[in-house]
Amino acid sequence: MSGKALAALTGGTGFVGSHVAESLLGAGYRVRALVRRPEDPGWLKGLPVEIVKGDVREPDTLDALVRGAAVVVHAAGKTSARSEADYMAANARGTANVANATRRRAGEAHLILVSSLAAAGPSRDGAPVRASAPPRPVSFYGRSKLAGEDEIRRADGISYTILRPCAVYGPRETAIRDLFVAASKGVVPVLAGGTPRIQLVYALDLAAAVVGAVRRGGRGETFFVAHPEILTYGSVAGTLAGLPQKKPVLLPVPAALIRLAGFLVGAASSLSKSPPVFSSEKADEMLQSAWICDVSEAQVALGEPLRTDFAAGARRTWDWYVANGWIRSDNIAATKRS
Repeated sequence: MSGKALAALTGGTGFVGSHVAESLLGAGYRVRALVRRPEDPGWLKGLPVEIVKGDVREPDTLDALVRGAAVVVHAAGKTSARSEADYMAANARGTANVANATRRRAGEAHLILVSSLAAAGPSRDGAPVRASAPPRPVSFYGRSKLAGEDEIRRADGISYTILRPCAVYGPRETAIRDLFVAASKGVVPVLAGGTPRIQLVYALDLAAAVVGAVRRGGRGETFFVAHPEILTYGSVAGTLAGLPQKKPVLLPVPAALIRLAGFLVGAASSLSKSPPVFSSEKADEMLQSAWICDVSEAQVALGEPLRTDFAAGARRTWDWYVANGWIRSDNIAATKRS
């Protein structure tokens, strides 16, 4: 058996978790990952990762995951669900299950929770939210992630770190990809009127922050994870518009239309068994005036992992989409690697 320390990982088959798995391997850890369907390991396929069948909502499956681990990274979670109860089952009770298993079977392990800026909520006064500020989530999702954080904080005898990333983008991401695809087809939607401010984080920077937290050790701390630059939807659209060789048209979209789309898509989803891809609640989140946070403490404590601004990250993401056939268009620039 290898003498390398063991990192146990949930959510490894997904977008964020797969980048975390690669970064942990690169940092010299053995990785054991929880997978609901081992026959379909997602982005873990081909990586030297030990697979354990299980689900964070099934406590009996977690002991085998965390046994002997030096660090447990809990990156699994639901970002869309049909109800608050569904969010809570995955993001709150699922986190409690991971914490309980860690305490039972890996009591000396450092537990790292990948939470969300949504747990803290948007800025109410226009200033970047600090990790020490009272959380004020504005959605079912945000409340469920905050409840998961509280489960970690209440778990006696566990050393932990909580990371709160903002909106994550990068290679393998499927939601924000739609904006890149739109740019490749000659149009980029942009919110008309108003200038909500946001921060984003490149997926590989988030993974680097996880490794930084591993190296720092569990001290009961909470950090926001976002690139320091503050963007608007207009500046994001402008960057996306600069990616194809032929510049796309910026299409103004009124806030009222976004709210209507949220209502209609959410209503239509009631006829489906799948969670809604958009909803009134997600529209409301999107239209908050400022999703911004103070990352100065994270930069110092975690080894300055947040290095990729949106211009560089968007170009790398575009290149990956093109190389992997996720963007198909004659209107593709010969990319300049960042």
